[in-house]
Amino acid sequence: MANFDLSEIKIVDDHTSELEMLRNLVNEKDDENTVHLLNVGEIIRKHQLWVQKMPRVVPYYAVKCNPNPTIIKVLAALGGHFDCASKGEIIQVMQYEVPSDKIIFANPIKFPSHLEYARKVGVDTMTADSEEELKKIRKLYPDAKVVIRIRCDSTVRTARTHCLDDKFGCDPSSDAVQLIKMTLDLGLQLHGFSFHAGSPCEDAVAICRGIYRCKDLIDTAKTMGCRDVKLIDIGGGFPGERDFILDEFADMVNNALEDIDSSVEIISEPGRFIVASACNSAAYVIGKKTVMKENQKTFMYYITDGVYGSFNEELCTNNYFRSPVSSFRNRFIQSTSTDDEKYPSSVWGPTCDSFDVVLKNSMLPEFNVGDWLVWADIGAYSTSCANNFNSLQIPKVHPIMRRKDWLDFLLNYLSAEVKNGQNNEIY
Repeated sequence: MANFDLSEIKIVDDHTSELEMLRNLVNEKDDENTVHLLNVGEIIRKHQLWVQKMPRVVPYYAVKCNPNPTIIKVLAALGGHFDCASKGEIIQVMQYEVPSDKIIFANPIKFPSHLEYARKVGVDTMTADSEEELKKIRKLYPDAKVVIRIRCDSTVRTARTHCLDDKFGCDPSSDAVQLIKMTLDLGLQLHGFSFHAGSPCEDAVAICRGIYRCKDLIDTAKTMGCRDVKLIDIGGGFPGERDFILDEFADMVNNALEDIDSSVEIISEPGRFIVASACNSAAYVIGKKTVMKENQKTFMYYITDGVYGSFNEELCTNNYFRSPVSSFRNRFIQSTSTDDEKYPSSVWGPTCDSFDVVLKNSMLPEFNVGDWLVWADIGAYSTSCANNFNSLQIPKVHPIMRRKDWLDFLLNYLSAEVKNGQNNEIY
């Protein structure tokens, strides 16, 4: 029996806005450190929306995106599946009694010791994209179910896109066939094919192209003698910001899957989609400079968060795309979309690194030391990538649920327990 201790979640009134919750949080604390407000109800809604819009595509939550324990526990309580990239992530997920058959070890290049641990706990489905990795699997986990990862990056790239094909995946036209042959030669079980079109991926066509390539490779593998090929993993990278509408992606993916035999299982590795919109953050303005440039007043703000905290993507992509959506001081909330005069501004992190910049050349209203600046859509690859550079604190995460969301969650959870004949506990 699994016990899910969710006592860390604060239940709040249905009508309290997230800005008010953030303001209340900072007023209750006695320091200036950045806070994250994690709306657990939003995570549940995103999970349910995925299942509703793409019922054939089983979501394996990408733990790397945000490994917050509350997220893992809630998804586990909902019967969720997980994409793990390391021994540590497998341990974190399985401590909540997630069965091994609900985990894919989706790192194409694995530590040998992590591979041995996966064998020990029975996590047998895993990706590979090279001959050396197949040899490693043959030596350390010969009973594994191998999923060959192919390259299928999107041709539609934004400044934010991480092009994963630069690092992972084999050529689907040539290398993949050689790897199929090698699984046969080594006596390994070829279970399926996977791809990842980039993160974030705003190109549904690339995902459909990957599906078609995997279908062709399954046909090829079967003609070569692989009898148990029955999985396509369409990867992750789906955007998760609040203004992202899943419908177009879902319609195109569902249409592409119509040509896939019903015996083939379809899975995915969404991370951003599940958690990006679930987090808001509030960072304290600790410093301010006024600089005259070409007879124009400009402001430089220094805050308690930065690229070593919530804003890792700005550092990795050199793209400064997130502006504060609101600000407040004590009891007063102000939206940055008001008609107040705006000035050329930049926002800098708290460390001594000149690369620690959150926002450049942006038009913002004037702020002051002591203000709190609020960011939305901060749930993906933020605290999971944070560190204590300069001995500064990582943003603290505060999980909340609105009362209606909490009651709906309990009702849905208990209904699922009765249906599945299980007896787990939530407290």
